[in-house]
Amino acid sequence: MDPNNILIVDDDSFVREILVDILESEDFKTETAENGLDALNKYKEDGSKFDLVVSDINMPIMGGVDLIKSLRNDVQSETPVVVLSGNNEVAIAIDAINSGASEYILKDENLQETIILAINKALEKKRIIDENRDLVKNITEKNKEMGGIIHRMTELGTALSAEKNFQNLMEIIISNARELTYADAGTLYLIENGKLSFKIVQNDTLKIHLGGKSSEEIKFPPVEIKESNVSGYSALKKEVVNIPDVYSSELFDFTGPKKFDQTSNYRSKSMLVVPMVNRMNEVVGVLQLLNSKDSETGEVVTFSANSEEYIKALGSQAAVAVNNLLLEAKAEKLFEEILDIKNYNESILESLTNGVITLDANNLIIKCNAAVLRILEAQEDQIINQSAQKFFAQNNRWVLDNLKRVIQMGSPAIVMDTELVFDDDRVVPLNLTAVPLKNAKSELIGSMLVLEDITSEKRMKGTLARYMDKDVAEQLMEGGDDMLGGQSQEASVLFSDIRSFTTLTEKLGPAGTVAMLNEYFTEMVEYIFKYKGILDKYIGDAILAVFGVPFTNEQDPENAVNAAIGMVKSLKEFNAKRILVNKDPIDIGIGVNTDTVLAGNIGSEKRMDYTVIGDGVNLAARLEGATKAYGAKILISESTKNKLTQDHIYREVDKLVVKGKTQPVSVFEVLDFHDESTFPKMQECIEIFNEGYQSYLRRNWDEGIMFFEEVLAINPNDKPASLYVERLQLYKENPPADGWDGSFVMTTK
Repeated sequence: MDPNNILIVDDDSFVREILVDILESEDFKTETAENGLDALNKYKEDGSKFDLVVSDINMPIMGGVDLIKSLRNDVQSETPVVVLSGNNEVAIAIDAINSGASEYILKDENLQETIILAINKALEKKRIIDENRDLVKNITEKNKEMGGIIHRMTELGTALSAEKNFQNLMEIIISNARELTYADAGTLYLIENGKLSFKIVQNDTLKIHLGGKSSEEIKFPPVEIKESNVSGYSALKKEVVNIPDVYSSELFDFTGPKKFDQTSNYRSKSMLVVPMVNRMNEVVGVLQLLNSKDSETGEVVTFSANSEEYIKALGSQAAVAVNNLLLEAKAEKLFEEILDIKNYNESILESLTNGVITLDANNLIIKCNAAVLRILEAQEDQIINQSAQKFFAQNNRWVLDNLKRVIQMGSPAIVMDTELVFDDDRVVPLNLTAVPLKNAKSELIGSMLVLEDITSEKRMKGTLARYMDKDVAEQLMEGGDDMLGGQSQEASVLFSDIRSFTTLTEKLGPAGTVAMLNEYFTEMVEYIFKYKGILDKYIGDAILAVFGVPFTNEQDPENAVNAAIGMVKSLKEFNAKRILVNKDPIDIGIGVNTDTVLAGNIGSEKRMDYTVIGDGVNLAARLEGATKAYGAKILISESTKNKLTQDHIYREVDKLVVKGKTQPVSVFEVLDFHDESTFPKMQECIEIFNEGYQSYLRRNWDEGIMFFEEVLAINPNDKPASLYVERLQLYKENPPADGWDGSFVMTTK
């Protein structure tokens, strides 16, 4: 413990020296001041360093009493002050004590014993006061914390009992359990058919959110309820299980978590498993929380005893809420037939943006939505309670014919590209669908008409929304139909393709292939739209996207490259989810080229597509094909590289003469998406690779081989380096002809 620091205040230097000798002989640190003002200035500089003040009373400029008052009132200091004075007047002593002095002692022959005793007494009193203050503060904070927990648990119980949506209820349970325990991951099981069924799986580190309100479906099979499984044990024994490190535990079989860690590069450590027990002492599910994190350091720690109590209480509340919701679901099911017709009609009206008209069995219009009023430019009272025979008279009698056919056949009728003609010569172009309405007993109770507005504006928006970002589509709409005509302009073309797609489809089968492509395309197109690209088309498993049509921007090449990088990064997460459910990962290649292309609406009168054509498009496709040979994810042309405005990690991998061309194109591999685990010592390898490539261009075969082999010694998986070792050895034996410019002829597409 550091020695206490004492400030000695006395105008007599002899007294100051004596006090310094006395106090320092007792292992105190000391500082001195000649009067009260001098001492006060020291306090204003850094009063926190003084543990006690020993002060005379009668001093020039500022005396001891005024010093004490200034310390207490102006500086707001609680530092103990021991007055050591030769003045024995009682009134002076009382004034000093009332002003805040701890002791008032006289200078006498027993000075050393007296002053040490007084100082120790004052310091002990200060220590006790400080300890009591800290104790009160800790008790207050603890009470506040407990009060907050109790308040939160009360609010949580209210929220659980009030929630009527099953998925929302699951989210409330798992999210609060994780927040209360600072858990990185969590799983919620419910007991169904004698097994533990996954309802929610979350992991913040791996960005996994399955089940609950998430659209991601959980495809894990149910877990057997047996004692060797920690969650099964908790459900069978109705006991809380708290494990500091699953890798060190021999109580349960943790093969599953360890296998998951191996495939996902995760580390499962602390685990808390709590049964959800309802009021009938029945286990309805299990909460499994993983990797509690220290709120300050972020390190994984063991779940605390308080966490056990919180989650045990939460588990009980959750069990009651789940049980009540299941009972309510059963009760509501009894009324489904009664509410079937109303719910059916209401859901249609709320979910469709198109116009909806419902008619009863006598063809009387009983309801329409706001879209009908907008499309037909009518008021509600002009439509509701009108007979179909009257409303769809004269030129619109074809609607009645379709309604009659729908009622007779009991199946929908669709009329495309038709018109409704009104008395004021208004013509409303639309698609019309007539549908029979039946009750739960399949009895016909009426019909429904769905009106899809196909005016030029909606038709154009519907077309554009399929292949470009909403903001770009809106901008194009403002430009009018002329923007869709043929335009020759510079653009950056992105072409991507799935590797070994044929082999993959053989494993997946038709249905599995379609499902996989839908998921894959959804992930990839997100990055095309994010960087203002246009989805030109899907070509089987390939994607053709364009950046720079119909509106050019100097950031188009940059956006195309950033979209490619985002696609590769997204694919890594996409594959992690596939591996999690025992599906094969997929691999892709991406080519990007910047050139002049022809863009416009191309096709027949009945089917038009906004697309791009030209050599620039073909080169992007050739670069994508070249990624296979170079083991690359992303290859870009020199024209794209030269227009980049941000810093990227790339290297020139070749000068290619692609199929159908005679002039070489410098090709660059983009490497931004790599980290140390996927490309160790990447920057060092790039520098050595560049040296090897320059040796290659100088026809210095041995030197080039040496550099490329040095790259392979660092990263044996660097395929471009491996390719050049083979090529240089070949050229060493069979050198290219004189005048060779370093280009390589690519014979494949």
